[in-house]
Amino acid sequence: LACSHCYAACHGPQTELTTDQALAVIDDLAAFKVPVILFSGGEPFVREDIFTLAAHAVQKGVRVVFSTNGTLIDDARAEEIKKIGVSYVGISIDGTEQVHDAFRRHPGAYRLSLAAIRRLQKRGVKVGLRVTMTRDNVASIPAVFKLMRDERIPRICLYHLVYAGRGAEIAAHDLSHAEARAALGTIIAETGACFKAGFPVE
Repeated sequence: LACSHCYAACHGPQTELTTDQALAVIDDLAAFKVPVILFSGGEPFVREDIFTLAAHAVQKGVRVVFSTNGTLIDDARAEEIKKIGVSYVGISIDGTEQVHDAFRRHPGAYRLSLAAIRRLQKRGVKVGLRVTMTRDNVASIPAVFKLMRDERIPRICLYHLVYAGRGAEIAAHDLSHAEARAALGTIIAETGACFKAGFPVE
């Protein structure tokens, strides 16, 4: 995708760790007793060896978490996530379908992400939502909480805009202090409503 807020915007040639280098880093982290490794991006599932790395981390006793837009999680990848023993997958949903697809600059992204959530939940993998708040989507927070209730998604993480990569291009869309305070009030109210409805959320 080409998400408008992404700090992983790529310009020029990119260098990445080889598989062997990445495995060595995981070995070092495990030796340091790091409790969890979060594979993120950009999009972690564009890396062809991602399951090799994730499985290695699990075998080393490290809890593995993914942060993903979910668009590449088909049935086969969902099965592999379950098989490896990934403990949590955070999937980005930034508002209603219309708002999300505009935010992600990809028509159909919302439906692909929602399909991934359902595939993982069907297999008993814990899933949560990840939301980056800007003036373009903050009004959609209640809709995201409604999605949580409707789909029985137990966790949500809400983030501020990071002024790096493409995120620097939309810095003017960040929330003001007053808007952030109002958003926090909405988050508290929506969380409270979930609890009152008998659906405690993280």
